[in-house]
Amino acid sequence: MFTIERITADLDELARDLEPECCSGADAARLAEVAAKAARLSETVKMLYAHRAAQTNGWRRTSRAATVDQWLAEASGCTEGAARETLATAQRLDKLPATAERLRSGELSLAQASQVTAGAIADPSAEPRLLRTAKRSGMRELRAEKERVITAATDEVEAHRRAKRDRHLRTWTEGFATHGRFSGPTEDVAQILAALEPLTKARFDAARTAGERESRDAYRFDALVTAVTTSNPANTSKASSPAACVLVDLSSLLDGKTAPGGTCEIPGIGPVAVEHARKVLSHGLLQLVITDGVDVQTVVSNTRYVPTALKIAIAVRDRTCKIRGCDRDRMLERHHTPPFEQSHRTTYRELGNLCPKHHDLVTNKRYTTTDNHDGTWDLHAPAHTQPDTLANAPPDEAAA
Repeated sequence: MFTIERITADLDELARDLEPECCSGADAARLAEVAAKAARLSETVKMLYAHRAAQTNGWRRTSRAATVDQWLAEASGCTEGAARETLATAQRLDKLPATAERLRSGELSLAQASQVTAGAIADPSAEPRLLRTAKRSGMRELRAEKERVITAATDEVEAHRRAKRDRHLRTWTEGFATHGRFSGPTEDVAQILAALEPLTKARFDAARTAGERESRDAYRFDALVTAVTTSNPANTSKASSPAACVLVDLSSLLDGKTAPGGTCEIPGIGPVAVEHARKVLSHGLLQLVITDGVDVQTVVSNTRYVPTALKIAIAVRDRTCKIRGCDRDRMLERHHTPPFEQSHRTTYRELGNLCPKHHDLVTNKRYTTTDNHDGTWDLHAPAHTQPDTLANAPPDEAAA
C-alpha cells in the first residue's frame, strides 16, 4: 500500500468519527487551520500524481473517459476547465522549482500556484514577486499582479488588436433568466463601468431609502437597464473621452510599452496599453497617475480636507480594503488612523481605504487597527468584549 492510500484510509476513518462539538472554539479554529494545510498538501499530491498519469497515459487503464481532463474532473468532482488548469499548473511547475517547493511545503494552495505559475512562465523574473504577493495578499490581488506580469511580457499592440478582434456580447436563456457575458478592450469596458457608477449609486440610495437590501451587482444591472432605456443626449459629447484614471510608471510611459515589473492599468479594472495612457495625457486629464512623480507623503493638511493629490494616491495605493484578508475593492471609504480628533492631521500615512463594514467597526464600534509591514492593517476588537461577527464576515455587497 502506498503512503497516500494509508493516509486517505486514516482520513476516511477520522471524517466518519469526527465530533467537532466536543472541541473548544479555540481548538476547533486551530484544527481547521491544520486541516486547511492538509487540504493544500492533498491538492498538491493529487496534482503531481495526475500529471504523471497524464504523461504516461496511465489514466486510460482506470477510466473510460475520452480525455485526461474528463478523467481528472470525474475523479475530483470538478469541472473539466478546473481539471485542465490543474494539469497546466503541474506542467508549468517543472520550470519553476521555487514555486514547486512552496507548494510541496503546504505554504501555497493549488489556486495560488495556478496564478503564480501562469505569470512566472510569461516572465520568470517575476516569480519571487508573485510568491510574495501570494503570501501577503488575497487571491484578488494575486490575480491582478499576475495579469500585470503577463501584460508587461506581452506585445501590447498585438494584445490590444486581439482584444479588439475578439470583443463580444453573448447571451443565453435558462428558464426565466437570461445570462450573458462580454469581453472587449479594457479601456472601452472602463468607460461602460464609469457610466454605470453614478446610476448604480442612485439605485442603491433609492433602495436604502425604501428599506431594500440587495447586492451591488443587482443594482448595477438596474443601472444598465436605466442607461440603455433612458435618453440622455448630454452625455454624447463625452463618448470619445478616455477613462478618467490611469496608473502608469514613468519608464513605461516614456518607452511606450509596459516594462517588466512596471504598471499601466485602470485601477480596479485591469491593465491597458501604454498607448491608452498617452491618449489620456493628450486629453489633458489630471488623473493620469505617474508613479515616479510627486512624493505624496509630503502632502499634509491640518484639516479634515483631503487634497486631490492625496485622494488619487490613496485610491491607487489602497485598491482593496486595508484590513488584512479583506479583498473588497468597491465602495471603499477613507479612514483616519489615529482619529483626526487626536492627530489633527490628514496625511498619506494616516489615511487608508476600508470597506463599509470594517469602516463601521472602527468608526462606531470601537475597533482599533495596527499597521503591518506589508501596508495592511490588523483589526482588533475592543477589550473585554466579544469580537463582532461582522469583523471577519465576507463584506456584504449591499452595504456600500
